[in-house]
Amino acid sequence: MLSAAWIFTSWIALFGLHPPVQPQAASYGPSIHLLFILLGVGIAVAWPLLRLSGRPSAVPVAQAAIDGLSIFVLVQVVVWPLRLVTNWTLPRTLVVDTAIAAAIVTTAAILAASQGCTRPRPRIVAMGVGMCLVLLPWILGLIRLGPPIDAFLGETATALSAPALLGRFSGPATLDPTDADRALALRAVALSAMAWAVVVVMRLTRRSADST
Repeated sequence: MLSAAWIFTSWIALFGLHPPVQPQAASYGPSIHLLFILLGVGIAVAWPLLRLSGRPSAVPVAQAAIDGLSIFVLVQVVVWPLRLVTNWTLPRTLVVDTAIAAAIVTTAAILAASQGCTRPRPRIVAMGVGMCLVLLPWILGLIRLGPPIDAFLGETATALSAPALLGRFSGPATLDPTDADRALALRAVALSAMAWAVVVVMRLTRRSADST
């Protein structure tokens, strides 16, 4: 319900209750771009802030998985109808969906590793990590290490930052995603899978320590 309220409020704030004077695809582009950036903020900031400020979960992995699946299904109600008011092709819509899924999975990994903790410090650290990932593209933008390194770090930071990732793919573009766009989406998926691999290793290590 809170996720639906976030999406509805973002939609009304950006689109308003009245249609544009010239209801063309280009007139919706900037608002749709900002809408997906706000969705990224909701996924990477609002969702973990809500969970990490509440009571510890007895089943953190299952809780994160159920939350993530619920948010992903809910966002589909926004993504696919947008093809009626934009020039998005099917491949671009699928890339946007892939980016959303990767952002959700990355945040779910952070929550799975931290929302079961009863002590406040691990929760604060987890929230700090999430905020650093959100701001990482802008932080790295202030550092110059050379064009090849800057390009690699910039793409990796974009793949880890939900607002930057969704903003990258929801821009007012009319063409199919480029090879660079597809590579970025695959990088985001790979990084989210690596985040869950870290969570699995942490839980196995914790179980081994507890049994010992």
